[in-house]
Amino acid sequence: MTGSGPWNDAAPAQLARRYYDATTWIYRLAWGSSFHFAPLAPGESRRAALVRYEREMARAIGLGAGEHCLDLGCGVGGPARTIAVATGATLVGVNQNLTQLGVLRRGSTRRTAARVLPVAGDFAALPFASASVDRAYAFEALCHAVDLTAALREVFRVLRPGGRLGLSEWSLLPGYDGGDAGHARLRATIEASYGVVRLRGIDEWREALLAAGFAVPELRDRAAEAAPGEPWYRALQPRDTSLDSLARAPAARRLQQWALAAAERLRLAPAGTAAAVRQLRAGTAALIEAGERGLFT
Repeated sequence: MTGSGPWNDAAPAQLARRYYDATTWIYRLAWGSSFHFAPLAPGESRRAALVRYEREMARAIGLGAGEHCLDLGCGVGGPARTIAVATGATLVGVNQNLTQLGVLRRGSTRRTAARVLPVAGDFAALPFASASVDRAYAFEALCHAVDLTAALREVFRVLRPGGRLGLSEWSLLPGYDGGDAGHARLRATIEASYGVVRLRGIDEWREALLAAGFAVPELRDRAAEAAPGEPWYRALQPRDTSLDSLARAPAARRLQQWALAAAERLRLAPAGTAAAVRQLRAGTAALIEAGERGLFT
């Protein structure tokens, strides 16, 4: 995998872990505790959209009080805490990145500590008994799976009969043409920038779910339902005069990159920070262009 990020020389099985080792602290500064996109309503803050979308996921999978639910690739625990409080369910956050699990533990409150349980584990070998959980979901996490079908088979194994899986994942759209050099460039940049071994199309997601044993009652492009003027990639662009939004302006991003590079030279930021930020900026530009061209959602 080509790219300037300190994770780009990792083996496929270690790519996601290396990526989040390098970028988790940057994500926390930019995104808080929820590292995913959400449909935006006009005038709605990004944080409000994230919470609304996380609660929508809980409703979609029918999660209720007293049930046990897996958060696959739980990050630092933002979605799990929101959903646990909203539903009264017990959330089990699965993550192979021990740094993120440590952040999750430290961020727990009395209200959420007993409801959000961090567990170290790999999608390909979930550390749970068969038919032991009621529901499962993932926010932009299974896109990191090296073998998607194998990971989904593991989820199917641990779900009880009648259990439900909800996914909000990255996907190529039918308009993507692998023979188009410009399309391929955008895909390669997104993969290199975000620790993804290989982006998949919607049909490939469907085929992997079916091969794993799931029925697929619904699979749709939520970005196509976006409110006018609020495409999914607007979260990467300045939308209003809030500090959160202004920080996404090009001038602000250049200032951030300069400041982080200076912090790295002074050993106030981890080694590799400047390279990581450069790669993330390239990825941001590629995501916006791929979104505008209808190639990626």
